[in-house]
Amino acid sequence: MGLSLIACRDKPVSEWSDSEIDTWFTSSPWKNELPMKPDSSINVRMFVEQNILNDSACEAAYKFLKETNFDSIRLGRYDLDDKGTYATVSEYVTKNADTAFFEAHRKYIDIQYVPVGQEYIGLTTLNDIDSVKMEYNVEKDITFFFKADRKLKLANKKTFFVFFPSDGHMPCLSVGKNSNVRKVVIKIPYIQQK
Repeated sequence: MGLSLIACRDKPVSEWSDSEIDTWFTSSPWKNELPMKPDSSINVRMFVEQNILNDSACEAAYKFLKETNFDSIRLGRYDLDDKGTYATVSEYVTKNADTAFFEAHRKYIDIQYVPVGQEYIGLTTLNDIDSVKMEYNVEKDITFFFKADRKLKLANKKTFFVFFPSDGHMPCLSVGKNSNVRKVVIKIPYIQQK
């Protein structure tokens, strides 16, 4: 796929300029070859850094998104590599925002894609959390919290979302009325930048 070719530079990706980051991202297969497109909410710098630092895991995720027929794939878990990258395919009924709460992870990056149906996903930062619903669970790599400040984004077959440990997200929200969706969540181990 050639995602890491640009990584062969004299400086670490953390020192790349915004222009270098944008060049990598806009010329990448993630932006140009997938049938679904990255949502504008994605932290592009972090996305590029994780692709360079964890290239085999990101390539496994990319390949799964590119080559899988999500209309016919069975529900369940799919291990994508030997580094802990995996995908889950599930179906559920969306819910009202007043019964939902935000979540965040520390060990994994979430790629979320809705190939069938549509939902809203609430986005927020981890700053100034109103209250914690559930403290961080190390085994499940998740915390739940409430926060009034949020931005809603539409998730459907046209876009995918990427959530890093700094991103609070509230998935599964109904668009107008509760409806059935099929959701793909790819978990990629997060590598801390040194």
